[in-house]
Amino acid sequence: MEKSTRTRKGENTWSSPRFHIAAGLLAVLLFACMHQVYLSRAHPDALYMDSLRLLSQLQQWEAGTLSTLDFWGQGSSHRGFVNQLFLLANVSLFDLDVLLFNRLTGVVIAAVSLILVLAWCGDNRRLQGSRMDAVTTVGVSITIAGLCHSWAGFELFTLDLGLPLWVKNLSFVAFFCTHAWLLSGTSRRPLLWSIALAVTAPVVILVVGMGWNFAFVGAVFALQLLAFIPAWRAAGRWYGVLPCVSLVASMALYLASGNVTQTPGNADVVSLSGDTPLIALYALGATLGNPAMITQRLPVWLIALGGACMLVGGVLASITWLRRGAPGSRLPLYLITYGALVAVSVTLARGAAGPGGVMASRYYMDIVLGLIGVVWLTVRELRALDRPRTATALVWAMLAVIGLSHLGTFYYEWRAAPYRALAFADMNRALLNSVPTEDAAALLQSPLAHARQGVEVMRARQLAVYEGHPEMRCSGAEVHYGQGWRRPEVQGRWLNNEGSLVLPASCACDFVADFYVPQSFHARRIEVRREGSVTGQWTLLPGRTTSVELGKAGTRTPIVLLATPSPEQSPAGTGGAEDPTMGALLTSYAVRCAVPATP
Repeated sequence: MEKSTRTRKGENTWSSPRFHIAAGLLAVLLFACMHQVYLSRAHPDALYMDSLRLLSQLQQWEAGTLSTLDFWGQGSSHRGFVNQLFLLANVSLFDLDVLLFNRLTGVVIAAVSLILVLAWCGDNRRLQGSRMDAVTTVGVSITIAGLCHSWAGFELFTLDLGLPLWVKNLSFVAFFCTHAWLLSGTSRRPLLWSIALAVTAPVVILVVGMGWNFAFVGAVFALQLLAFIPAWRAAGRWYGVLPCVSLVASMALYLASGNVTQTPGNADVVSLSGDTPLIALYALGATLGNPAMITQRLPVWLIALGGACMLVGGVLASITWLRRGAPGSRLPLYLITYGALVAVSVTLARGAAGPGGVMASRYYMDIVLGLIGVVWLTVRELRALDRPRTATALVWAMLAVIGLSHLGTFYYEWRAAPYRALAFADMNRALLNSVPTEDAAALLQSPLAHARQGVEVMRARQLAVYEGHPEMRCSGAEVHYGQGWRRPEVQGRWLNNEGSLVLPASCACDFVADFYVPQSFHARRIEVRREGSVTGQWTLLPGRTTSVELGKAGTRTPIVLLATPSPEQSPAGTGGAEDPTMGALLTSYAVRCAVPATP
């Protein structure tokens, strides 16, 4: 009798909703801690990619030379303000602490996974039977938390813009949850929540959603329409209409704004070919783990096979769910629809580059929501079968495949993290050297012009890698010009055959000057002298810009520049229409600083 009582108590403990929630919370906490450990190992403290362009635009916006509308309009795929607002906050409050914001990204990821885990546990509250059912519930909670935190999405774990992009996902998931709750008819104050969602919709669309708005709105509308079909009618269907009307109005305003500030790579390109469906499968399959890890030992087509399994599983589970009258939470259908629409849009936009173009790590965070929805719905439908043992075996086989592939990703990224840390150190060196070459800009994954403009802002405002080093606050505007220079022009300032200048005494970095010689001029031979000694010689070819090293600033010693025509070094067809007293046009400066010593 006592043994039977203990057994019943054990069963009740396993079946308790509190136990499932506690287990889910523990899983989220564990993966959140692992995320922070990964960041300590990879040490992503470099500013790169779009952040460099946005930093330059932020400076213009604060100075009043860039309008708010132009700052908001970042091309057809990036119209919004969430990236800009978070960058402004980081600059204003933390002097652009990239590593801190990358760590905060982990907090937002944990919030997204916690919402999904709690929703999953709530959906299964009435379905608990045996101890195995309870274990399965916990297993799915661990899978959801693991998928959200998977290092397959490493790119947005190590980019400061990953924080606002995960805030975008948090906004979408919260909206999905609330809208699904309204449709269920279980809310005590449905009108209040309907109005709240309607008020929130413009903020999500115009500020947060950016290019993902289309998939987001498509998912909400698909489930709203389903709620009105008689066979799957939802009790709270009318309360979901007002938020949808608000979404339509917000999207109309979003689309009517058009492209304001066109950015490279944001052109509206649609790629359609016979391989498009296959490439879409690669986009789906990339959620099963880091493609680089998978292809180390296995053929690449397995990724497409995984995507096909995900697609078939989602379709079959959805059909089965609809045939049963659409019981339970509809949230997994929002996730599936959203993930599928994102995969389609990524394929259309990037599919021309082949499978590699759609399997980039930055797309993982959105498409994986579709995988979470497939897992959720598949487990629920298998549980509804009359064969519990078969259903349990299939569920755990699916969870095992997903778990093993992502365990492999964790292992791969754990080993790759030190090399990523070296890459970020190289990025910081490139930033400190004012991005001297196209190769340096490629390392920063930014156009050269944008990278250099961002560096100038960082140096002038003592941000990021320049923080705490006032000796690196160098600017070409502080250069003092002596004899031998003409008046400044829009393009720059002309040097005569001989001129002098003094670099800023407060700067401890090396200066590099960019000189241009027109096509109609002969080549120029330029010589740099300091304290009577020649420190370098360069040949300036017509029609080209050449970088000339002036040396280290920090003293008031004048630098003498000699620029003389050099017809013998001129290419054929150049020269003959020049003023021999004009040397070369100084167009800009770059500053190269040494890597600061770590305390």
